Amino acid sequence: MELGTRMRQLRRERGMTLREVAHAAGVNQTYLSKIENNKPGFVPAAETVRALATVLGADPLELLMLAGKVPPELEHMVASPSGRRFYVRSRGITSSAEWDALTDLLDSRSGGVQTRRDAGDGAKSIAPGSRET
Repeated sequence: MELGTRMRQLRRERGMTLREVAHAAGVNQTYLSKIENNKPGFVPAAETVRALATVLGADPLELLMLAGKVPPELEHMVASPSGRRFYVRSRGITSSAEWDALTDLLDSRSGGVQTRRDAGDGAKSIAPGSRET
């Protein structure tokens, strides 16, 4: 689905006019119309996408992904509702101990590549049963 198509869908689901959304998000109505019509060259900046998501009560990560504003390293995570939910919840993690606990939980469930903390801030990826070099 394209960004404009999804935004129009969300706007209609909420019973809002183009003018109402544009005013609430602080964008020009004509500009918003061009976005909704998927006109080439009318891709809003990330901050504008976030403002529109707020007005539309939408998941900002979903709209940012559709706008091509998500870094490639995070695309796989935000491509699904569950991944976006995980990302949003992980933003509340503030301590190294919490990150370590989450990483340990994921490692125990994955059966795949695990991470071993080294003496510094980084982590080294190791395959189960392999030796760290």
